Amino acid sequence: MLVDLTKYEKYADLTAGRMRYVEAGSGDQHLVLVHGMGLSTTLETYQWVIEPLAAAGMHVYALDMFGFGKSRQLKMAPTFDVIVDSIREFMDVKGIASAHYVGHSAGGWWGGILAYESPQRLRSFVMVTSAGLDTTPVANVANYTPATIDSTKRQIDGYQSVYPGSALDPVTAEDLARQMLGFADDPGAFEQLKPLVAQMADPQMRSQYLLHRRIAHITVPTMMIWSEKERKEPFPTWTKEWEQIGGDVSKSSKPWGVAGGKYVLLKDRGYCPQWEAPQEFTDLLVNFFRD
Repeated sequence: MLVDLTKYEKYADLTAGRMRYVEAGSGDQHLVLVHGMGLSTTLETYQWVIEPLAAAGMHVYALDMFGFGKSRQLKMAPTFDVIVDSIREFMDVKGIASAHYVGHSAGGWWGGILAYESPQRLRSFVMVTSAGLDTTPVANVANYTPATIDSTKRQIDGYQSVYPGSALDPVTAEDLARQMLGFADDPGAFEQLKPLVAQMADPQMRSQYLLHRRIAHITVPTMMIWSEKERKEPFPTWTKEWEQIGGDVSKSSKPWGVAGGKYVLLKDRGYCPQWEAPQEFTDLLVNFFRD
């Protein structure tokens, strides 16, 4: 069953435009959740963990980044710089000096840049099947086309998010696909996201923003989560070498990690553990924040 987030929905007026976000919980354990890339991707990617995280004592903010979801009243085109700066500005507007940060896919990439540039703003940093460590763009970036119900279903099923034991059963997956497509079908949505897609697809621009040269300098407590089914590097290599390197990615043939970071390889999970195992995902985050 999908989660109705309308009771938590708010908007913030920022330099680049009007940002939609949801806020749940209270207190000073601020947690910012940032989704990944995709025409149909929104803050709803976290819909099954927002309330459990709030119930665990976190003051949760899930953001629709500019160019996504309902954050399409723009004064500036969404680009890497606009996206990362908008996270800082959102925290400024909300009076958040520092926060825990969780980024899925491209959200981890943007968070890595933020952690490198403004470490004082993050209490901790979690990268979930993160982008930004692979020089090759994923298919929905390299071949950017308008979304359809079939392509949206493939975005879910293609990452093996629906399998025996997954919390995302076929009926809920169908509902999720239609919800995602509803955002992708908004007037102007396809055109608005093109500037960011162009940056992610261009080899030179992609190299400029990749985390390889930054990540070794990140000092924020960091956890990297990925699944054994993940297809973006370095995760397949780390998974293959996991026993050989004893879970120490600094010994991997692709040692693109944060010194002293925590690394979690999820078994029998796909690309979106926040969909597939929301309670496990929640517990993993909360335990890390409390360490």
